Amino acid sequence: MKAVSSLLLPAGLLGLAAVALAYPPPQPEPLTSFLRVFPWVVLVVGVLLALRFRRGRVVWALLTLTFADRVLLRFPPGTAGEAARFAFDATAVVLPLDLAWLAIARERGTFTPHGFLRACAIAAQPALVVFVWLSYTPWLVRLLDRPFLPPALAPATSVPHLALVAWAVALAAVGVAWARRRTTLEAGFLWALVASLVALNAPAGSTTTYLATGGLILVVSVVEATFAMAYRDPMTGLPSRRSFDEALAKLGGRYAIAIVDIDRFKGINDTHGHDVGDQVLRMVATRLAGVGGARAFRIGGEEFALLFPGKPRSEVRPLLDELRAGIAEAGFTLRGEDRPRRRPKQVEPRARQPVHIPVTVSIGAAERSGVLEVPGDVLKAADGALYRAKRGGRNRVVP
Repeated sequence: MKAVSSLLLPAGLLGLAAVALAYPPPQPEPLTSFLRVFPWVVLVVGVLLALRFRRGRVVWALLTLTFADRVLLRFPPGTAGEAARFAFDATAVVLPLDLAWLAIARERGTFTPHGFLRACAIAAQPALVVFVWLSYTPWLVRLLDRPFLPPALAPATSVPHLALVAWAVALAAVGVAWARRRTTLEAGFLWALVASLVALNAPAGSTTTYLATGGLILVVSVVEATFAMAYRDPMTGLPSRRSFDEALAKLGGRYAIAIVDIDRFKGINDTHGHDVGDQVLRMVATRLAGVGGARAFRIGGEEFALLFPGKPRSEVRPLLDELRAGIAEAGFTLRGEDRPRRRPKQVEPRARQPVHIPVTVSIGAAERSGVLEVPGDVLKAADGALYRAKRGGRNRVVP
C-alpha cells in the first residue's frame, strides 16, 4: 500500500491538475498569463535544482521535454504538409525512448564525461531527423506513419503506430525499473511519460501544459528524493537519525523511548561479511516497523529507536518482550548458493543445509516522568537501560 501511494502521490495529483488547467471553461486572464510562463519556470527552476542535487538525468529530461514542446508547437498534430507530419511523427517516436533511457540509466552527473556523451546523444537526434528528411529516404519516411497494428490495439489517435509501440516499450521498461528500485525518481519518470503521451493527443494549445506538468513531476521527484536522502535510512527504509531528533523535539505529554541494539553485530559482519550484516539489519528493521503503536528509527550502526507516544512504560514492556523473543526465535537463515530464487513446485533435498545465524537484540526503555521531563533525559535513561541489558547478558529488555 505504501509503495502504491508513493507512486500515485503527488504525481497523480499533478496530472489531475494538468487536466483541470487544460480543459477549463474560458480561462481568466491571470491563469492564462500563468500558463504562458509555467513551462519556462519549470525548466529554469528544475534545471537549477537538478544541478544543485546532481541529478543529471533530470537535467537532460527537462531539456528533452522543452525541445519536444517547441517542435509540437511548430508542428501540432493535424498540421497540413508532409514535413509537418514527419516532424510530429519523429518527435512522437523519439520522446518516449529518450525518457525511458534516462529513467533506466545510472546517474552519471551533468558536467562529466558521461554527461557530455548524453548531451551529444540528445543533441544529435534533431540533426539526424533533419538529415533523414533532407536526404528523403522514402521508405523510412513512410515507415513512421504506416499503420500496422490491429484496431483493438490502436484506437483512433493522431499518434502513429510506430510511436505507440515506442510508448508501450518505454512505459513497460520504466514501470519495471520502478518496481525494482521503488524510488521517487523512477515514479516521476513514469508519470512524465504518461503526461507526454497525453500531450500528443491533447487539443491544440494544451500540449505545453501537459509537457510542462511532466517536467514539474520530475522536479517534485528530485525534491522528494533529496528529502528521502536526508530523512530516511537507505539501507533499511526506516526514518534516519535526523528524523528521530526532530521527532524527539516534538514529543510532549506521556511517552516512552526504547533503544534497540543488535547483539554481537560486529561478529556477524566479520564472520559472514557485510552483505549478510546488511540483510540482518533489514530483517530487524522490518520487525521494528511492525511494533504496534510505535515509530521506528535507525539512529546509527546496529542501533535503532522506538518512540511510543502516549504510552507508559508498563504498556510498552510486553511489546518489547514480544519483539525481543520474536527476533531471537527467528534468527537469520543464510541463503545457500544452491537455493533457487523462487519456490519450486517440488522441493528436493539440497546437498548443503542452510546456515542459521542466531540474532538477538538488547533493549533499554525509559518513560517521561517527574524526574525525566526533557526528551534528552529520557533518551539518556533509555541508553543507560540498554547498557545494563548488555552487561546483564544481552538478549533482554531492561526498563
